[in-house]
Amino acid sequence: MVIEVHSLTKQFGNLKAVHNLSFTAAPGRVTGFLGPNGAGKTTTLRCALALIRPTAGQVTFGGRTYSQIKQPAGHIGVTLEASSFHPGRTGLNHLMTMAPGLGVNKARCLQLLEQVGLGNVGQKRVGQYSMGMRGRLSLAGALLGDPEFLLLDEPTNGLDPEGIVWVRKLLRSLAAEGRAVVVSSHMLSEVEQAVDDVVVISQGRLVHASSLEQMRQLALPRNQVVAADPAALATLANQHGWPIVTETDDSLLFEGPEAKVIGHAAFQAGLELHQLATQRQGLEQLYFAMTEGERS
Repeated sequence: MVIEVHSLTKQFGNLKAVHNLSFTAAPGRVTGFLGPNGAGKTTTLRCALALIRPTAGQVTFGGRTYSQIKQPAGHIGVTLEASSFHPGRTGLNHLMTMAPGLGVNKARCLQLLEQVGLGNVGQKRVGQYSMGMRGRLSLAGALLGDPEFLLLDEPTNGLDPEGIVWVRKLLRSLAAEGRAVVVSSHMLSEVEQAVDDVVVISQGRLVHASSLEQMRQLALPRNQVVAADPAALATLANQHGWPIVTETDDSLLFEGPEAKVIGHAAFQAGLELHQLATQRQGLEQLYFAMTEGERS
């Protein structure tokens, strides 16, 4: 079942934190919900979970809002703040306090602790947990009721590189089970290897929504060209309107034209090329370009 954001708007006084936002997250896929800090991601998730009232629009889970779902915690798994734990409780006790409302037993709690890599520290107090361990415990809580929808806010926050790889694998496995998974992040690079679809917002507005592969197609090729006569190569570039990104004593970096176009034009002009190397613009650079207005 689909998670759908319908024309969502949330205004705080004169500030529109989210403005007419619409997108969908399909089951069996991981949707990366991306934007700089302050872009409106957490506000969107809080509206979805009925923690704050939208000014307009709504978010539905399989056609129903959060408030319309009986026992929503059993259908929608959530991580919002990995620090919101009672420091005196153990990891196991934290899950056990949630268990009765979800109709699960201690065995399920122990299973989840093992699944998120906390099996050997389940009896330790959460106050002794690192930030990364708290993030893992938050994921265990989100999965406790075996939900079909998951909203995960910055799930890699505080994790070491090994933990980030583990989260990526977990997200892929959860989607493979048919769940609709939305994972928010302010860094595309942290979730790029886990997501199928991307939704990018900036200043509360949608700036891009597509599959990850479609977004990759927007990344322009870059070609590093070393020439015997760099000045003549620069003249050729100006004649063809090729944007020059950087220029050194013997090479130029172009963005846009394919290598075969550059090579053919140089051949026709009688220019000797010593090197022609293609490098795709990274997705992270493309993402930064999409959200540049908010960062400046």
